[in-house]
Amino acid sequence: MAFLIDMRVAELLASRLCHDLVGPIGAVNNGLELLEDEDLGMSDDAIQLSANSARQAASILQFYRLAYGMAGGRIGEDMGALRELATGFLASTKTTLDWPAVEQPAEDMPEGLGKLLLNVIVLGEECLPRGGSLGVSLAGGGTGLEVAVTAQGTGARLREESQIVLSDDVDIEELTPRNVHGYFTRLLAQRMGSNLIVDSHGADTLRISVTLAG
Repeated sequence: MAFLIDMRVAELLASRLCHDLVGPIGAVNNGLELLEDEDLGMSDDAIQLSANSARQAASILQFYRLAYGMAGGRIGEDMGALRELATGFLASTKTTLDWPAVEQPAEDMPEGLGKLLLNVIVLGEECLPRGGSLGVSLAGGGTGLEVAVTAQGTGARLREESQIVLSDDVDIEELTPRNVHGYFTRLLAQRMGSNLIVDSHGADTLRISVTLAG
């Protein structure tokens, strides 16, 4: 079965990326404008604002380059590099990453695992409207390798609009920049022969998992 991306999906993913970049790039511009106005005497603050915002924008671009782009399909087995990418991506949010440094899958991990994992992390962050923590785990077993992200925080939930796009019958025309990521993540899981499983563990905990055959 071919898992092709409709042009509308590509356009919506681009919209999602641009939306996430507007804030930090706008802040860089604000900092530069402050620098131009010497009368305000805020050069140090302006430089700090621009530097921090530029780092944030770079982290977002690096993350999505692998999560959405062709380069993501060639991510190696370096979980440390993936953890660093995810940490940088979440730095500007109210969500922290709980990913043990010793976590490392088997050497023969499936191709595309890193790309899938990054996208599940984004989906998990979407489930935390008030922030919280994302726990990442990879565990091998009799059924294969399980990739799981546990979202914990006040009001943790899968948005209704995202629930719709995780069903079998999805109308592409109903996708929006707010729910296209869930659709794309499920498509990645299906391309690897699996599916997304979303389980609620109480009012403030949600677990998103994918089990990949060994």
